[in-house]
Amino acid sequence: MKLRILISAALLAVVAGAFMLYVRITNLVVYDTATKYLQETAQLYAGTFKVKFADQLYMLESQARYFLDVDMTDYAAVKQTILSTKGVGEFKRISVAPTSGMTINSDGHSSGNILLRDFFKGAMRGEQSVSSSVSFDEDGEAVLSLAVPIFQKGMIVGAIIGTLPYTALDEIFSVDTFNGNGYAFLAGSSGKILVDSKNENSLCTGDNWLDFLVEQNALSAPALSDIQRDILLSKNGMIRYRIGKERRVLVYVPLGINDWYVLSAATADYIETQQQRIAFNTLLVILIILTAFALCVRLIFVLSKRNASIEKANELFLSTNESAQSFLFEFSIAERSITFTGNTDFIFGEDVHSLPQEQFSRIERRLHKADFAFFNEMRMFIYRHTEQKEFTKEIRILRTDNSYAWFRISANRSEDGKTIVGKVTNVNEQVIRELELKEKAETDLLSGLLNKVSLENHVTERIKKNDMLMGAFYIIDLDNFKQVNDRIGHSMGDMAICDASAKLKLVFSERDYIARIGGDEFCVFLQLRSNMLPNQITAVITEKARSLCAILEEDYNGEHAVVHVTASIGVSLYPQQAQTYKELFKKADAALYQVKRHGKNDFAIYEDHMGDEGESVYA
Repeated sequence: MKLRILISAALLAVVAGAFMLYVRITNLVVYDTATKYLQETAQLYAGTFKVKFADQLYMLESQARYFLDVDMTDYAAVKQTILSTKGVGEFKRISVAPTSGMTINSDGHSSGNILLRDFFKGAMRGEQSVSSSVSFDEDGEAVLSLAVPIFQKGMIVGAIIGTLPYTALDEIFSVDTFNGNGYAFLAGSSGKILVDSKNENSLCTGDNWLDFLVEQNALSAPALSDIQRDILLSKNGMIRYRIGKERRVLVYVPLGINDWYVLSAATADYIETQQQRIAFNTLLVILIILTAFALCVRLIFVLSKRNASIEKANELFLSTNESAQSFLFEFSIAERSITFTGNTDFIFGEDVHSLPQEQFSRIERRLHKADFAFFNEMRMFIYRHTEQKEFTKEIRILRTDNSYAWFRISANRSEDGKTIVGKVTNVNEQVIRELELKEKAETDLLSGLLNKVSLENHVTERIKKNDMLMGAFYIIDLDNFKQVNDRIGHSMGDMAICDASAKLKLVFSERDYIARIGGDEFCVFLQLRSNMLPNQITAVITEKARSLCAILEEDYNGEHAVVHVTASIGVSLYPQQAQTYKELFKKADAALYQVKRHGKNDFAIYEDHMGDEGESVYA
């Protein structure tokens, strides 16, 4: 009896020590993971801001074209031209200023002289620039000013200025992080907060986070000096600090525009809550294991109770696994069958323990149609890429409640190469959060299509990955669209853009890249089968273009006017005519230019005699 007590005490001591070590390691891992997530969140926000400003500057650049042949010293001509331009983007006001700095707004009034403003000075140096500080317009609304230079024969003769309300930037911080316990904001190098999440976890009560932390004695002098040095050197950084009893972790990332930074913060209490939850769950599992072990020792002497005790322990294990919607699997390469460990009821509607090859269709029927390639990739891993030891992929699986959720499939090849073992884990919340942030960065807000920057990235990446790729690049311009805005109103103009976007999706498939690149201009990269003959390629491209001309022709009715909108389309071919995105854009733009010269409401495929004549930003 005494020996048994000593052995039990020693075992408990070993388990307690191992548990304390495990908790310490887990805390470090959770803290490191949370910090990395903060860094990734700040970088995603920074990327979203860059795309936002890049889109708005590109739209201003399109307005600068109206002044290519205007005498900027002729006030009347400049005023007439700015009055005839159309509003673009999310700007509250569009203005033009010659080198003297005296502005003329699109409503015919002036906002005064901006000669000494930083954004105008940047434009006069030939740069696209954003004002470094907040200003307030005549309505008392906080605004930013964006400016692009106007070139004539290689000389800078003025600038186009767009006034962007601060409210247009608020939505960027609308995605919750850390289940609403996170906080993000945009600030200048002085610490002044420009835009923030506006939630209850605000970093400070003032408008300058550095001053607030100094006032609260949250940072030591060396720590503050390190932060200021990082900011001057445009470096990333992380700090931990305390305000009263509350501790926080903050990451800062340079935006690359002016001296602005994106910062992402979370309370250390929230992170520690996750640590405690993991520790509690681990303790619970250890207690269950110890209970099961004690039962097993007892069952050595009471064989009659063995089956009941084992079943009870197994039920406890399965209940914890079921709540996490995860299970293990083992695939036998020789027998071509799958064995499951854990509860699979949430997928199959029953607890399935094994599936022979002839029943694999039960799994295939649960996959989302966009993830059918998973089976081919898995087969390649099992039978062809035998030197590959690990395989991971995230796919959508239909659960028994008729909802799709994201699951991560992680598989490893056994040492003898005869089996594949792995785990299926529910990662739905994490994937959806990442997709929401990515979509905000890549999507044009009005149309729901890709924006200009993401279109170029997608097409360039697709070209690099596939040597056998064949495709056609379309530029679609809505004829008479300006009259919709001018004669019927901008709300009808927005409806026309959304209408055209929906029609483009009808003509092209999900595998094609469809984008709105600004104003009334759209681009599409059509992917063609590599085995198509030249006459088949021409037939498909022509059919798509004709369908576009027909479906985009529309009358838009207002109270006092009807505007007839048509489409002009230019097309270039990959790889026959161009091998890069910019070359495709230039040649499709040249073809579009020919259509507009000959009456609009038509399409043209690029030919060598068209040259490079067009309105492309890549010309």
